[in-house]
Amino acid sequence: MNRISKLILIAVIVFAVIFFVQRPDVLDEIWLWLIGLSGAIIQLFRRLLGFFKDDDSNTENQAPSPTWINSISSRTKQVELQELAADDFKGVTLTVLRYSDDGSTTIGLLYLNGFFYCYTLEDTKRDEKIAGITRIPAGRYELDFIRYETELTKKYRKIFPDWFNYHLEIKNVPGFQGIYMHSGGDHEDTNGCLLVSDNLNISGDNKFLTNSKNTFKRLYTYLSGEIESGTKVRIIIRDEAWIAKLNA
Repeated sequence: MNRISKLILIAVIVFAVIFFVQRPDVLDEIWLWLIGLSGAIIQLFRRLLGFFKDDDSNTENQAPSPTWINSISSRTKQVELQELAADDFKGVTLTVLRYSDDGSTTIGLLYLNGFFYCYTLEDTKRDEKIAGITRIPAGRYELDFIRYETELTKKYRKIFPDWFNYHLEIKNVPGFQGIYMHSGGDHEDTNGCLLVSDNLNISGDNKFLTNSKNTFKRLYTYLSGEIESGTKVRIIIRDEAWIAKLNA
């Protein structure tokens, strides 16, 4: 450090001492600011540590990971192929594998021709049906357009004018009518229907879907093209018992 730099440093120190002797209140404010800054930094680190701890401790509340889905895919397809080998269906097959029902919401996995496609969300299972809040029975059903205008169809056409025409209906469900596949958030949006989405949040008491509209659009436009070309589409819905078959 040269002589001029030393003189400047000494002058700054002398000025600071004189200033803070005359204005001790400013020193108090700076000190409090430094304490507050250090406290904010500590709090930030605590929140970050808490975030990672919560992630580790709440893994049971997360949606199934792609690794988990892929790990069951080969075994699931083996079960599917064994059960479907006896029929000669040549169209598109959607398979819903329900795997959790908490008493208000059922969540599952949707496979398209044997490959995982997205998550599903439905109402809960009930021994006695309650209209609007009961999932449909497991089984095999035709999936096709309901080719007349309902109020819900008109509503969807306004929301999605570029690609929506008629609702996709799960047909001939015993004891149920007007069961559609569509977008939505949680079980309050189902009314007995089947909701689809790429993203599922199960971290709290209320399980819900995100990005459902985009997922539904992609699935709808694909199935619409197949149906309009004359291809038959069916949906096979399995209750939670399918999990036991994987370990058999």
